[in-house]
Amino acid sequence: MRHLLPLLLMIVLLAGSAHSMDSVPAPVLTRYRLGLLYRGPGYSPGRTAHTDSLQAGHMANIGRMFERGALQAAGPFGDDTPLRGIFVFRGDADLPLDSLLAGDPLLAEQRLRLELYGWMAPVGIGEDYRRRAAYAAQRGEKLKDSLVAYTMVLLRRGPNWTSNLPPSVARTLKAQRAYAGMLRTDGRLVLESAIEGVGELRGVYLFRTDTTETRRLMQADPAVRAGRFRAEIHPWWTGHGIIPGQ
Repeated sequence: MRHLLPLLLMIVLLAGSAHSMDSVPAPVLTRYRLGLLYRGPGYSPGRTAHTDSLQAGHMANIGRMFERGALQAAGPFGDDTPLRGIFVFRGDADLPLDSLLAGDPLLAEQRLRLELYGWMAPVGIGEDYRRRAAYAAQRGEKLKDSLVAYTMVLLRRGPNWTSNLPPSVARTLKAQRAYAGMLRTDGRLVLESAIEGVGELRGVYLFRTDTTETRRLMQADPAVRAGRFRAEIHPWWTGHGIIPGQ
């Protein structure tokens, strides 16, 4: 029966049943601050001793933010686009992000620019990694990092976006939730989350599939197919233990 569950969920979805991903256990969510790092106006290609120094300072500041308990996750994108990486911060309103980010030389020289968003995502991002780092420190060791490959999807407003929710849009979103529930159940979708506010970026998916398979899956997403959202797809890496349950 367990092996039939993904098939049964797909049958429900295709039949237009009232069931949705609410019938599948969903993670508990909490608030974070999601930072998207883009190439800034001071970016220039090529590697020099100066850029190596800036990169070293950037990594050192990431370590400081993590040690202070402010940074929960970070990781680079693996494709050659203006989007270079992400930061995930705790969602505390009083977190002194300005002072924390002031120590990043890539931001200071505008080789990178940061866009920050309120982000509702699963509880526990970065916590297993932090526990492993603390255990290593107790033993007088440094945590041996290993990177895990994912594919990240940024869900942005599509050509048929509308701020109101007529019955047709509500049905589309219900079908999307059911589809996401199916993908979460079979292990391909490992994180789904919503962006707060009313901006152009609306949500984030994280897949264990490669970009080709992820693109195929997103083309079948009911809300993408309906043009409510468009899917921006990037390969992404982060440390083992950053994503809960992975």
